[in-house]
Amino acid sequence: MAKQIVNVGTTPNDGTGSTIRAGGQIINSNFDDIYQVFGDGSTLNFDIASPSNGEAIVYNSSTGNWEPGSPSFSSDFSLNADSGSLQTISSGDTMVISGGTGIDTVASATDTVTVSIDSTVATASSSTTFTNKTFDANGTGNSITNLEVADLASGVLDTDISSVSASDDTLASAKAIKTYVDTIAAAGIHYHTAVRVESPSNLNASYNNGASGVGATLTNTGTLAAISIDGVALSLNDRVLIYNQSNAAHNGVYYVSTVGDGATAWVLTRTTDTDSYGASDSDALGEGDAFFVLEGDTGAGELYVMNTSGTITFGTTNITFVVIAETAVYSAGSGLSLSGTEFSLTSSSISITDSSSSSISVSLGSGISILGGTGISSTVSGSNVTLNLSGIDAADIADGSVSNTEFQYLNGVTSDIQTQIDNNRKRALAYSLIF
Repeated sequence: MAKQIVNVGTTPNDGTGSTIRAGGQIINSNFDDIYQVFGDGSTLNFDIASPSNGEAIVYNSSTGNWEPGSPSFSSDFSLNADSGSLQTISSGDTMVISGGTGIDTVASATDTVTVSIDSTVATASSSTTFTNKTFDANGTGNSITNLEVADLASGVLDTDISSVSASDDTLASAKAIKTYVDTIAAAGIHYHTAVRVESPSNLNASYNNGASGVGATLTNTGTLAAISIDGVALSLNDRVLIYNQSNAAHNGVYYVSTVGDGATAWVLTRTTDTDSYGASDSDALGEGDAFFVLEGDTGAGELYVMNTSGTITFGTTNITFVVIAETAVYSAGSGLSLSGTEFSLTSSSISITDSSSSSISVSLGSGISILGGTGISSTVSGSNVTLNLSGIDAADIADGSVSNTEFQYLNGVTSDIQTQIDNNRKRALAYSLIF
């Protein structure tokens, strides 16, 4: 109930104030409200004007009234943290808030403790220099993300492997590492299927790049004829090494897709294993790819290696080849056959024919006897057979009409006739037959 006021009037006895009864009722009602709050005890020793320390009006749950008394509360409280044991703070204790690594604490006169990070901690808005620090992202769920080249100081991340060599403070990028690996891989020799011939000179042909090299062609623009390169008439699907085109971007390995004739132009098409770029790939063209030449007047036995470094853009990048080896290529002549590296005779015997066209057949491995006739003797020494004429009489000269006596008459002749006779009278003829 709200506080009630006794009306005492404006002036004494002016008849406007509350009656004595009404005033008493108001006073009683106000006291009832007070006792309702503080109870109806016989004494109230609570000096509101000058209260004692610790004195308060407390609620008495047993009587349901607010009464003078001392508040009841615990003087201890507990404090816990992320680590360590539970701590009890008792009345009179001083609680100290200390900063850990990277944390500062400041107490102010306004009973305030301010906790803040110090300069050793990096924030999203701060600029912090790290010296001899290790980033450890090996823990489960840890990662370093969104680190871009632009976020690194100049020279920290390099895409040129040559400038990274022997560097202790330069990080190679993925591009530099891939370039390095591709270069090392390409440094070896990678063999492709051999080509039948190579073109020792520029072909008079137009180039079409196809689909970025796939299906690219060289088409004859010269005299129409069946294709023949380096002395070899080519057949459909024969592989050809082209390395002397005036535009080196047109070089490469092709196959005969159209042989051509007097009315149709021949066409060469890039082979499927060389119409795209790839390092150390048997189905692509890259530095170190090798091609052996099987035939040709000038190219047979040569080994060519493609030595263009880096990525090849077909139709744009110059494609070059270099000879790294030359091997003799043998072929069998008349009477011989060649199988692998072994030559063999095609016949098991040889034929010997004399001046009268009479002949004999001699089997390989059999001996030949050379016998001396009248006035002739034979001598064998090693692999040589020597035939010697032992003497000539009149019967051996012309038709035999000169007798021995007449022959002797010419003995003293000193003209050219004597020289001729002396040379024919007695001479030794040596013949070497080698088998």
